[in-house]
Amino acid sequence: MLRKTTRITGCIAAAICLCSTTVFAGSVAGTGGSLEITQVANNLQLIQAYEQQVQSYVRQGLQVENELRNLISNPTSVLGPEVGQMINTVGKIWNGGQAIGYNLAQIDQNFARTFKSPTADNFAKMFTTWHQTNTDTFQSALRAIGAQRDQYASSQAALTDLYTRSQATNGNLDALQTLSQINIRQIQELQSLKELMASQASAATTYMASRTAKDQLQDNINAEAQNILSQPIPKLQGGPSQQFNKFNLYKSY
Repeated sequence: MLRKTTRITGCIAAAICLCSTTVFAGSVAGTGGSLEITQVANNLQLIQAYEQQVQSYVRQGLQVENELRNLISNPTSVLGPEVGQMINTVGKIWNGGQAIGYNLAQIDQNFARTFKSPTADNFAKMFTTWHQTNTDTFQSALRAIGAQRDQYASSQAALTDLYTRSQATNGNLDALQTLSQINIRQIQELQSLKELMASQASAATTYMASRTAKDQLQDNINAEAQNILSQPIPKLQGGPSQQFNKFNLYKSY
């Protein structure tokens, strides 16, 4: 888990270094191509912030899972407030992950449309797929009780109803296991989201390195051309006017 976090952080650090040399390359005014590079750097920083949020969600999910396992081992000790608090946490985690997946899909779609980037378009599709898969996970659990997410005012309300119905039908143990299954699946989905964000950060850093090399090459070519043009033009010996007068057959006397 620490290795995944370090991977994204390392990509961000590399991208910031690259951005500092690339943003001002590519034109006389120092702004050519800078908008795209700056947007890539901004997206990388956003991914870093999202990665920290997802990591926090994973920690909360693992804590809830530990509490659920304790209750599953002794289902007769289940207390309403405890379960309500866990349901609230699982609902918040689901909402947070959904928001991050959706936002990254939208950001990549906008970037792909603005800068004609097939890579960004591909990541937009992957984040959209992740968002839909995560939605389907929740929906499938609700369908098992004949319900839909749209019927409820919030995810927490949907989870509460799911837990209550399961408890009424099969008792505390089955209800706790149902909540645990949803929580575990959510942790797995969040780990998948982290991997997807790490892949995008790596791709963006690679792109910026390539762009830096191209811009540096173009700057070198421009500098060489400017150096050649700035050299003084050598004067011809025995100018053309003298050569003409030497053979002028129509002199005035």
